[in-house]
Amino acid sequence: MVSILRQAGFWAYPLYGDEGWLVACDTESGRIDVRIGTDGYLVEVWDVSPGLYFDEEDERKRAVKERLARLTLSRLVETIRHAPVTDTERLLREAWWDEAAHGVGLRIGLEIPFSASASLPELVTDLLERLNELLERLEERLLD
Repeated sequence: MVSILRQAGFWAYPLYGDEGWLVACDTESGRIDVRIGTDGYLVEVWDVSPGLYFDEEDERKRAVKERLARLTLSRLVETIRHAPVTDTERLLREAWWDEAAHGVGLRIGLEIPFSASASLPELVTDLLERLNELLERLEERLLD
């Protein structure tokens, strides 16, 4: 996996995490994690969009907006999980409010067969695009 991703121009590296070994990549579009899944490779992309309300100068107002965003985000995610509208929404694994970055975090993913490993670079590129589109849509909803 490392060599396939590196040949495609990704800076991939092996990493040992809570769930065992995985191949990780950090890109400007998001982060990529590839690990062994149930019947193939589990491919997940994720990122945090920092500073949703950094333009708010009043710290109390910013704190109120962030609290409201945390509550709204959990309801949005619950709605998406119960009634996904797009294919990307069906890939949603996790969404969270990141306290350190003061923004929305999002993880999407899917499992591919071991035999499809050669198509991994194209797949992660597509997933990163979908991740950023969904992240942008969620942020727009939170800013409404």
